[in-house]
Amino acid sequence: MPQLDELNILYVVVLLLSIVTVVLLALLLKRKKSTRESELEEKLELSKKRVSYLNENLEKLQQELKVLDSSSKTSFLSDQIHKMERLEGEVLKQKQRVEEAKSIAQEAMSVKYGFLSNVRHEIRTPMNSILAFSDMLKQELQDPTQLSYVKNISTSGHTLLGFMDDIIELSKLESGAFDIHERAIDVRTLFEAVIQNYSRMANDKGLELDLNLDENLPSSLILDDKKISDILSNLIENAIKFTKNGFVHVKVTVVNFDDEKNLVDIVISVQDSGIGIDPSNFLKIFEIFEKAENASVMDFHSTGLGLSINRKMARFMNGDIIVKSKRNQGSTFEFSLNSVEIVLSSADDAEDNMSVDFKLIRPDGATIMVVDEGVESRDLIRESYEGSAVEVLTFDHPRDAIEALKSKKFDLIFIDINILSIDENAVSKVIASMSKAPVVSLTSVSLKEIDFVEGGARIIGHLKKPISKVELFKISLKALNNSELTKKQSATTANLSVTPIVEEKIDLKILKVFLEEHDKRVKELYQQAILTNDLNTIKEFSKELFKLSYTHKIDSLMNFSKELLSKIELFDIDTINIMMQEYKSKIEKLRNL
Repeated sequence: MPQLDELNILYVVVLLLSIVTVVLLALLLKRKKSTRESELEEKLELSKKRVSYLNENLEKLQQELKVLDSSSKTSFLSDQIHKMERLEGEVLKQKQRVEEAKSIAQEAMSVKYGFLSNVRHEIRTPMNSILAFSDMLKQELQDPTQLSYVKNISTSGHTLLGFMDDIIELSKLESGAFDIHERAIDVRTLFEAVIQNYSRMANDKGLELDLNLDENLPSSLILDDKKISDILSNLIENAIKFTKNGFVHVKVTVVNFDDEKNLVDIVISVQDSGIGIDPSNFLKIFEIFEKAENASVMDFHSTGLGLSINRKMARFMNGDIIVKSKRNQGSTFEFSLNSVEIVLSSADDAEDNMSVDFKLIRPDGATIMVVDEGVESRDLIRESYEGSAVEVLTFDHPRDAIEALKSKKFDLIFIDINILSIDENAVSKVIASMSKAPVVSLTSVSLKEIDFVEGGARIIGHLKKPISKVELFKISLKALNNSELTKKQSATTANLSVTPIVEEKIDLKILKVFLEEHDKRVKELYQQAILTNDLNTIKEFSKELFKLSYTHKIDSLMNFSKELLSKIELFDIDTINIMMQEYKSKIEKLRNL
């Protein structure tokens, strides 16, 4: 039993030692754990402090960056402002220099112009004496050689004076002293006068010189007739000098109409069958003191200033001059004029004495509006349509007219231009939004002074105050002539064209006398009417034909001339043109009898 006790004691001791060891280990582990946790907590706290420090530094850094960014921006803007100020200063200095240079140049040009004027005056005084005595000697000298010398002196004197005039003109153009003096011009008279001046020169060379005017060319335009005449004269003179045989054709063409602004673009072309110009020389011929290389083949003594001055003058007048040509195939110089104002006829013109019948306009009826503060215009338009099927409503204020547009349809509107364009074309825009009726303005001012804008009323023409009844009739016919009336006119024309003259019972002896007198009295009038398309000439031809056909009882031509006269009264241009073309075949049929 004693061994058992020792074992138990040993067992208890071991057990106690194990318990103590476990406890010690647990205490040790707990201590270690506590130390580890403390270290971790310290590290965590340290990390928090560092984060806090970094955050503080970051905020400071951001603030610094903001300050730096703002400072850099301010610095950049400041630099840019300084640069702009420097540039503005430089621009201002440059402008001052330009103005000073311009002033000096203008002063120099003025001095040159004055000097050249004095030189021309000093040269002209003795040259006039030379030319006068040359003319006297040409009358007295009999010896051909001496006479030739005197003629050369005279020609050279005139050339020198012309050269001085060209220099003065060029000086004016370059100095800006070039003035345009525009006025109302009868264009037919202007062009025919220029052609007449050169007809003898062309005849002496056996050249055909003719003028062709566009039938749509207005009768009167606002132009500087002196400068137009000078340019056209130089172009025609050059064409004649460079053409040995053939022709010189002058043609005036309408290339564009602006009904709203009452403007027209025209081209005056001078075509010849002369030596032509190589395309490589097109620019040279417009340069000062330059001539085409092939110009030397002609006996043509030129200063080389003409075309250069002509082009500069044309461009001053809102135009230009261009050339189309090939060597040995003739040349065509085109002188264009853009935005030329059309002269409006008024009651002051003699043409207004012609009688017109307003009952012929829209016999099926129409409604016209007249808006004008002036009672004269309103009364004239209303009275003109009295007795016709057309109703005319007049208003003296646009407010009342606009109210009427809300409840009634109008076929044509006449309105004073000042009312139409007031307040940036406000009334014009309102009319456009409420009615599709064409509009005719009533004006007493130049339409170049009016600023037309887009989106306004559809303007088809203008009438000048005091209103001409003839012009009122023309523009009303254009705006209101309906299809029914057009059909009636066409039918009348068709009936005339198919009436067989050969069915007439005509005494051949009387016919022979008629044709002889026709060739003496009417033929030339007809040719002139066909060539010019002038209504007055056509009317004169019609009257003469009526008298002759009435005397000799040629009924078909008598009826034809009466019908033609009625179409002239109606200004039915299309039918007039058809009838004038038909007349040629009618007279030929009579000749064949």
